[in-house]
Order: sequence, then structure tokens, then C-alpha cells
Amino acid sequence: MKKIIALFIALLVANQLQAQKKFTVKGSFKNYEGKVCLYSGKKDSVYTKNGQFVFEGTVDVPYQSYVSIPSGQRVGLTPFWIDEGETILELDTIPFKNSRFSGIDLKANVIKAGRAHQIMDDFLRGNNEIWSSSISEAEKNQKMKSATDKMLFKHPNTVLSLYALSANMKCYEKDELEKLYATFSPSLQKTENGLAIKNKYVEVLNVVVGGKMPNFTQTNQYGKPVSLNDFKGKYVLVDFWASWCIPCRKENPVVVKAYQNFKPRGFDILAVSFDHDKEAWLKAIANDNLSWTHVSDLGGWQNVLAKTFKVTSVPSNYLVDPNGVVIAKDLHGEELAKKLAEIFEAK
Repeated sequence: MKKIIALFIALLVANQLQAQKKFTVKGSFKNYEGKVCLYSGKKDSVYTKNGQFVFEGTVDVPYQSYVSIPSGQRVGLTPFWIDEGETILELDTIPFKNSRFSGIDLKANVIKAGRAHQIMDDFLRGNNEIWSSSISEAEKNQKMKSATDKMLFKHPNTVLSLYALSANMKCYEKDELEKLYATFSPSLQKTENGLAIKNKYVEVLNVVVGGKMPNFTQTNQYGKPVSLNDFKGKYVLVDFWASWCIPCRKENPVVVKAYQNFKPRGFDILAVSFDHDKEAWLKAIANDNLSWTHVSDLGGWQNVLAKTFKVTSVPSNYLVDPNGVVIAKDLHGEELAKKLAEIFEAK
């Protein structure tokens, strides 16, 4: 009996090892020697030798990752997908300095990657192109929904299509999300992205256009508490964003322009960041000239307000009137300025 059990365990281990595939991440720096960290759900680290580093391991399904160095910023805008085989990165460290702080930016180019990275890179590039276009918000949502539908059709029941759906789930009605969620395996449904999709279609929104915006309080970058109630009597945009969010950063110049034009007339902004890296948050505020009020608990997607207001993607916003009533939601591009002009010109 013991021999049978031992044989069974050996076969089980062998099958598990067979299911896991080997991966290698190779990188080279132009201007850096030292510790390099690989983040992919867990943290691993190595030291460079002549500017070179190598990470090796096993992977059963593709997953998203990025690298960082202790003295720099994470490569938040250059994630890559680890898959079976070899991934090659070229990295460079670029010093930055402004009136508030200094440090090192880390830039990365993905020279070679597995099939999963190529698929997701194409998808995300397409998403960003749609976000950057001058079409209406409704047209953007329709185009992103179409791109996501194609991903779901080509790569059904995979982490890739699940990631794509979670990134663009605001483009779908709740009943559509529920049906799509059911097409994924139980193991994928239980992942972070799977649960985010489920929470989106099962929740009942407390915040709707025409309803009251609940008060909330978080601390600003100086550690002082700020409440939405502090803005009573003004039109205020509650803006959910993050320094690592490419569409958010591309949207910021438009928001800055609207803020400058309408602030003298009673408009203000309360920005809620889903960052977890304070330095990256502060740097984005300074670089993008975001001179309005900022708060965050630095919990990333675990920010308590993400759960309170069921925010599942950024950028996202609510426009609240002086009485605390939500009068619009998800105003992007020129739609924000048009809405504000409509409000203040009617006075």
C-alpha cells in the first residue's frame, strides 16, 4: 500500500511539473549596476553583472509582470507578460529632478517576448489608441467593446481574455458581464480579475446621476484629512485616477485646461489616486501640473473608495453640484468642458 501511495504521489508531482513551463527573463541596463526586482504576484530579485541580469522559473499560465530597481520608479507603463520561453528586455535609467524631488526613472523596451505578451501588447496598444482619439465617449466604449469581443472569441477561457474583459468591463451592461463571466472556468473566476468582473455585475450602484454623492474622507499628500463635504457650494469633479494609468495621464492636460477655465466660476476637483507608490503619485502630480486637491490611502486597487464606489477602471469620475447631487458621470475629453460651459453659461 505504501508503495502504491508513493507511486501515486510521484505521478502527481510529475504531472504538475509537466504542466508548468520554464521561462527566462533576460535584461540589460545601459547605466546601472545593482539589485533588480521582478514583480509578478510575488517579488524576486537578482543582482546585475556587467549590466546583465537573468530571472528563471516556471509558469503554468501567462501572467503580467514588471521590473524595478530600489532607487527608481517601477516600470508601471511598460508591463510585460511572462510566458513559456524567453523574454528579453532593454532598460535604461534616466535621472530626473524638479522643484519638489529628484530620483531615477526606469525605462524599458521589450525586445523579445512570448506569444501572450504579443497578444496583450497589441490589445493594450489598440485600447490606448482608442482612448487618445477625438471621438465621443460612446464611440470609444463601442470600439473598446468590439476589441474585447474579438479577444474573447479568439482566446476564450484564458487569462488573456479575462484580463481584457476586466480592463473594459465598463463598456458592458450587467447582464452581458454575467453571461461572459459564466464562460470562464471556476479557477479563472476566482482570480482577482474574475472577482472584479463578478463584483461589477452583482453590485447595486449607490451612486447614480440624480442621486446624492456620499461623503468620504481620505488624507492628502501632506497627511491631512480631506472630505468631499469640504467642497459644498461648488461644482466638484470627483476624479479617480492613478500615476500608472496611461489613459489618465493622457487625459490630464484636458482636465487641467477645464480646471483653469472654470475654477474662477466655482469649479473644483477632488482627485482620488489608486496609487500605492507615494513617490510616483507625487511625481505625476508635479509633472502633469495638477494643482487641485489630491487624496489617497495608497492602497492601489485596494483603496477603500474603489470598493465604496465600485470603481473597476480608471479614469472614472463624478460631477457633483453645489448641493451634493451627481449631475454627470465619466466625462472625458472635451465632454467635461462642454458640460461645465453648459452649467456656467446658463447662470
